[in-house]
Amino acid sequence: MAAAILMNARLGALRGLNKGAFINYAAGLVLAIPIALAFGRGSIGSYAFEPGDLIALTGGAIGYFVVILNNHITPRIGIIFVTILLFIGQIGTGAIIDAVRTGDVSIGRTIGGLLIMIGLIYLVFAEKSGSDRDIT
Repeated sequence: MAAAILMNARLGALRGLNKGAFINYAAGLVLAIPIALAFGRGSIGSYAFEPGDLIALTGGAIGYFVVILNNHITPRIGIIFVTILLFIGQIGTGAIIDAVRTGDVSIGRTIGGLLIMIGLIYLVFAEKSGSDRDIT
């Protein structure tokens, strides 16, 4: 994951945020179609969408904006912090989905996510104050 974030950030820096994200998704589509054809028994048009399935299509749009955001912030805060932020986002989104689908809220996941976020905030401020002291 970190390698993909770095490559996308570099591509975004070279080509611009929107073009970088578009190239990322276009390359993914070019790779996904042959795989879908190979493992989908030669047909990808036989799936019938139902209204409830349309929410699954929002993942592409959300992913596009995540790539743009990653391309924008990776050069500013570094790959480690971006990876941690993505990890927190995935844990948080998973907890929200679990809470909506099952009605259960995991206290352990909530506390763990908060501790990771507190640690990230501490690291950002510690790095910022450390870099201020190194300048002479």
